[in-house]
Amino acid sequence: LEGAALQFVGGAEAADSAGVLIRVGQTVMRSSVVAFIRALPQRCDIAVTEVDAVQSSAVQLLDTTINTLSVVVLRKVVLSASTLLVSNVKAHSTKRDAFGLYSTGALTLVGGSSLYTRYCSFAGYTHAFHVNILAVSDHSVFALLNNTMSSGTSLLFQNDEFSVSDHSVLRVVGNSGSVSYAIFADELWTVQGSSWLDWRDNDVGVGVFFHDTGSAFVSVGSSGVVTLTGCRMGSTGLS
Repeated sequence: LEGAALQFVGGAEAADSAGVLIRVGQTVMRSSVVAFIRALPQRCDIAVTEVDAVQSSAVQLLDTTINTLSVVVLRKVVLSASTLLVSNVKAHSTKRDAFGLYSTGALTLVGGSSLYTRYCSFAGYTHAFHVNILAVSDHSVFALLNNTMSSGTSLLFQNDEFSVSDHSVLRVVGNSGSVSYAIFADELWTVQGSSWLDWRDNDVGVGVFFHDTGSAFVSVGSSGVVTLTGCRMGSTGLS
């Protein structure tokens, strides 16, 4: 793919389906993007794997004002009883302000859904995963596992609402890179309903693990659990 936008567009709500299989893999992408838009059908099984990507110019998504240097874009995506795997992506950007994965609007995981980004490497990117609003609920999982960044600002950047609830899990485990922050948060994270924030075995060298712009970073209630162990960092960034 070169200069292409491969787009998968859902509806206003997650339509019932017997199952949808989407595979993007074993390909070379040059200034191209894979985009998922709006609520995808229930029981989707999506994988973007074994991709070699170089971003040297922005790609505009159809019917939007979004110009992106990202490998994967999620725009107002709802996953319901679905899985989305981004794995073994090797990405390099020659431009500033690039995000490996970029979620605009709200990213919603419900009904036991999962979104895994694992074994990916990002060079020249500002953030590995940039997310505006994230809501993970109803036994769902959002995970960044064993990814690397050669440089940049953060592994995970969040600039609006962020919640994990109803027996769900957010995992940031086994990631590494010469980044300023492991997690950069502009808004409060809430964890409730027997849910779990699992941060283990990450290595950001002399970087800071957390950066938050408010007086509080995480609000934990209703049997929520936060684990921070085995991480290498210059400081936690917490007061």
